[in-house]
Amino acid sequence: MSLQQLIGKSIKSANSSLNSFTIEFTDGEGAALSPEGSVVDPQVAVAVIPADNLPKASEAVCSVDWSWIYGSTIESATNVDGRIHLRLNPAGPLNVWSAFWQGKPFLAFQPHSKP
Repeated sequence: MSLQQLIGKSIKSANSSLNSFTIEFTDGEGAALSPEGSVVDPQVAVAVIPADNLPKASEAVCSVDWSWIYGSTIESATNVDGRIHLRLNPAGPLNVWSAFWQGKPFLAFQPHSKP
């Protein structure tokens, strides 16, 4: 999947858990991000799917209020060394990457709250 498919999309809502970050767009599509790879080569997989098919977060371990990105448009989306860099207007930059803890992959975010 090319990250270029995300450019120009407006964010309706977002949800995250340790294993997924989902973004619903106003056009009825969505993006599902998930950790993959290995401890030495962590990556983030991205799939663009119908918003109705986005997975629902089931973990309450690290709930994040993503409302600060709602209404933003994705101006750029790049993958640099397995990290996804999104430039959101007006919210600003959002970075998503995969890391490992006790041998299990998880997603990390910077920032995870309104800057």
